[in-house]
Amino acid sequence: MQLKNVRKFLDKKTMSKIGIYQRIILEHSKSPQNYKKLDKFTHYCEGNNPLCGDKVEIYTNIKNKKTNEITFQGKGCVISIASASILTRVLRKKTIQDSKIISENFIKMVENKKYDFNFLNENEKKLLMTFSEIKKFPMRFKCATMSWTTFNSAVRYVGYNNEV
Repeated sequence: MQLKNVRKFLDKKTMSKIGIYQRIILEHSKSPQNYKKLDKFTHYCEGNNPLCGDKVEIYTNIKNKKTNEITFQGKGCVISIASASILTRVLRKKTIQDSKIISENFIKMVENKKYDFNFLNENEKKLLMTFSEIKKFPMRFKCATMSWTTFNSAVRYVGYNNEV
């Protein structure tokens, strides 16, 4: 369905919100933030989606159970790259515990399940809510969530056995 046909079914407020979200996703995919290999990282993980070819590498530098630095490299669709870029913005300087909660809630939102972002600031909420419309496109769930599940895998053992 073309955008002009979609407009018939949506009110102006919804169309405005979708336009803002599309713009944010495009900005982060064209000029992803923190797109580089971190020189000194403590945790790393690779993720890929063999169905569409998306690949991501997450690099983190964790100290005192806090994400001091987080970057990524990869290739993929607009949604995949934008999601990884936004992940690095939102999770930077967060505790691992908070990062895991944010990540879980992001994945729930994408899968159209109950989620909670009330503990985040308005800018962080806005960035994450950019992906709220993905729930209408189940084939894109993996694109939006791959970097988040990859981050979770990278930091899975932080806090166990006196790890960082």
